[in-house]
Amino acid sequence: MDQFFRAVIASIESHSSLLRKGELFLPAYLKKKRLVDNAFPPVARQIARRLNLKFGKEISNKFPSHLEIGCKRQRVDYVYGDPKRPKYFFEVESLDRAQLYLFLPHGKAKDDSKLWYYWGTVCKKLMGDKGMPRYFVWLLILPDQPVTTIPWWDASRYYRLFSRHLRKIVQDSPFRFYDQIIKTSAKLFLRRKDWLKISPTEAGWQKGRLIDYQDKCELVILTCTGQQLIMSRGSDAFDPAREKRVELRWKRT
Repeated sequence: MDQFFRAVIASIESHSSLLRKGELFLPAYLKKKRLVDNAFPPVARQIARRLNLKFGKEISNKFPSHLEIGCKRQRVDYVYGDPKRPKYFFEVESLDRAQLYLFLPHGKAKDDSKLWYYWGTVCKKLMGDKGMPRYFVWLLILPDQPVTTIPWWDASRYYRLFSRHLRKIVQDSPFRFYDQIIKTSAKLFLRRKDWLKISPTEAGWQKGRLIDYQDKCELVILTCTGQQLIMSRGSDAFDPAREKRVELRWKRT
């Protein structure tokens, strides 16, 4: 995983001009998906070249009906490695999506939270699906600087996770507001005992903890603040003291 982390850093830095030295991470560039549709794909392809791995984009991760995940399939942004035995699933969440509503399991309903995508992927892996990755990686774009108005879905009438009175605090630094909240949600999800389909041969389901299967399919969260790239790992239970932080060296244009 360290190798992947270094490849992401180097690929971002080498595309300093395309990313406008991090300016594309800001709200002004959310329109027309200028980051995720236009600027980041070349970065993602270079990651593959640096790792010498095959590259796939927008690959379908279909969930069997018995997993009862509301969304029948996940569209994985980027896949690295042999398609029949990939090493990395890599998802990129821009500022309008790096919010708690996508990383908060809502009761028993496996609908809104993307953490259920990870749960389904682990279940498929444990059931013997070799098409599931060794690492399931999210990149969160969370600027550590004041930003202008952002689409704040967490305070919308659909989710109501926060009071709208907190908007100014969020806009002062999305990173400082969201980074540890999202990782805490992920940590608690890994630690809780839930039903897992842990064997292709055993009938039925068993109670287990996702954190005990990080050696099979590890959940990893990367955070890009504009100045730093931070790696936090499920195998470390997202412990802030064990995170790796690297300053981004934007190249002159």
